[in-house]
Amino acid sequence: MFTAIVLSANPVTLQLPGVVVLPHVRTLRSMEQLHAARLDALARAQTRYCFFLDDDDALPPDYALVLAECAKQMTERRVPLAYTDEILREAGQADVRRSWYDYDHDMHATAPMGIHHLAVMDTQRAQELARTLPRGNYWTEHMLYWALGAQGAVYVPQVGYIWNRNPNGFSRNPRALTAQAYTNRWIAQQRQRSQP
Repeated sequence: MFTAIVLSANPVTLQLPGVVVLPHVRTLRSMEQLHAARLDALARAQTRYCFFLDDDDALPPDYALVLAECAKQMTERRVPLAYTDEILREAGQADVRRSWYDYDHDMHATAPMGIHHLAVMDTQRAQELARTLPRGNYWTEHMLYWALGAQGAVYVPQVGYIWNRNPNGFSRNPRALTAQAYTNRWIAQQRQRSQP
């Protein structure tokens, strides 16, 4: 029922009982390549629900229960996106639980990073939407989750993801800030076009 989309430069050996692990093995050297790889990998998912999982991050021990709750809430509310709290883990620092709020599409536009990990998507609806998104120097999750949120989203206040923030990862790369800025601009443009 669930697919974890895992991008990695090395062969993916991760095993998650009850979850299909979909590896997308490729060396990525730019934000453009990362964005394209995520969209390409998403197109290959075949289960009802899917989510992105970075190869150096982890899911909590009770991930199966969290995923089941996400699916239940999405079905009951008829929305294509569910998101959870995450644990931010950095070397030498105490774990931080990062939470957001009940979904508001306008608020999401002003803070796209708010929905980060774990975000469970309705695969078919995400794939349909992804085909309409521009390629280039963008941050995939911010763009995709905000666009999906236009159809509705639900907040599940459980820890669904452990973000092992890597000092050498893409999130620390100055180029990521540029990709986020371009994504924010794209979101602003979409909002402006949708207003009468």
